[in-house]
Amino acid sequence: MVTVKHKKFVSQFSMMGTLISLTLFEKNEKAVFDIYDYLQKMDDLFSANRPDSKLAEINRNAGIQPVKVSNECFSLISDAIRYSKKYSDSFNVLIGPLVKTWKIGFGGQNVPSQFEIIRDLKLVHPSRVVLDPVKQTVYLKDKGMQLDLGAIAKGYFADQIIKQLKEHDIDTGIINLGGNVQVLGNNPLSKDGYWGIGIRDSRFEDNQSAAIVHTKAKTFVTSGIKERYFKIGKKVYHHILSPQTGYPEKSDAIQVTIITDNSELAEVLSTVCFFRGTHRGKQLIDRLPNVEAIFINQKGQLITTKGLKSLGKGVYFYE
Repeated sequence: MVTVKHKKFVSQFSMMGTLISLTLFEKNEKAVFDIYDYLQKMDDLFSANRPDSKLAEINRNAGIQPVKVSNECFSLISDAIRYSKKYSDSFNVLIGPLVKTWKIGFGGQNVPSQFEIIRDLKLVHPSRVVLDPVKQTVYLKDKGMQLDLGAIAKGYFADQIIKQLKEHDIDTGIINLGGNVQVLGNNPLSKDGYWGIGIRDSRFEDNQSAAIVHTKAKTFVTSGIKERYFKIGKKVYHHILSPQTGYPEKSDAIQVTIITDNSELAEVLSTVCFFRGTHRGKQLIDRLPNVEAIFINQKGQLITTKGLKSLGKGVYFYE
């Protein structure tokens, strides 16, 4: 007789331009459908590519009038603007005009003219966003400004999904929002409750891991330049655009993974650390409590922050 202590129930669906996966260790169809409905609602609100989204409405009314939004929408945009002001040299959710001009990953990508770069750089200032918490409105003061929440939204969604799972009395699970992995509870398939989370190596197309981290429940967020890019001759143009120059940022890092408890924060720090590079990025993370990082540099070397203990080549322990 075979006794099965734990089963895995994996649900997958395509949304937000990626494959979303939810792994539970108990059957709970209501939780799965509720999370699907939540993500569908978030796509309706925050998609930068749908003309009927609330984000598109905010962008259409730039320089015209404030737009009233829901509590959830106001909360995410407020967080995004706060981080954009704090890390203004790198993380910036007003970068929408540059994203639309470059079109990297959306078809028709090209190297913009200097005129287009200068034009767009005038529209990326977070100080030109007016948030009214009383009326709950968002106003982009200059015509042509565009919010693009792609660098933070999935982190916000992952944190909210964790709350929803707990409301369904689910204490163990894995959420994968296309490279944003959030783990809840202890691993029921291991004796010590630790998870072995693989860090995908974006340099290769076969999903091999650059590293494996053994840890209690954390969120893992990776930013890299190998997913969306185009080449002209030998010149590579990736999608991580600088709000200071308007061009793809030059960094000695090709991939950054942030490991912490808050997925929204991890999204922000993964971008910030890419801009700072492996040395300054590592210094930043080493100063932050309960945050670790794994960098892959241009030479293919792994650089880790001090809280990750090596268990062997490419294997780490994080308590």
